[in-house]
Amino acid sequence: MTEPLDFCRIKKIDEKGFGFLRSLHYSGDIFFHFSQIKKGELLDKLQQMKRGDFIVYFTSRLNPQGKRKVDRFWYNLSDVPSELISEFKTRIIAEFNGTKINTFDLLHVFSELKSMNLIDTEELESILLSKKIYSLPTTILPFLTPEEIILFKQLLKLEELAQSEKKPFWFDDVLNS
Repeated sequence: MTEPLDFCRIKKIDEKGFGFLRSLHYSGDIFFHFSQIKKGELLDKLQQMKRGDFIVYFTSRLNPQGKRKVDRFWYNLSDVPSELISEFKTRIIAEFNGTKINTFDLLHVFSELKSMNLIDTEELESILLSKKIYSLPTTILPFLTPEEIILFKQLLKLEELAQSEKKPFWFDDVLNS
């Protein structure tokens, strides 16, 4: 069985090169060490980073002591083997209606998926109508093309909202985008 692709902001890192990641799929911290990082550029970034500086992608496995340890590690989604992406994308889209992941972290992954042309129109609409985006629609605007913003305005029914007396607090920002 292939372990699922995971992602998070680096949670904790110490001066000896040990770090801990939070998982979409498993409870508890997932251990990693700098020695697992093969790319010199990424290693340099990790050695200089502070907690929460950037997002990484990884798979993990159980070690003999029953703890999870990073198995494979990537800095960019485009470097992840394609066979891990489909299930991961489905999980990310579902998380736009979930509570586990920060909206801004999801938007980071959304942006990477879009740059790889992996988000189709149906998936985009699902994200645009999700709980996290609908509660604060301005968060996704920087990640959308002008055509996608037009679609978003239609999905939000801005024309109908314009007729109502009480408009959402975000109405003007979305209207003027």
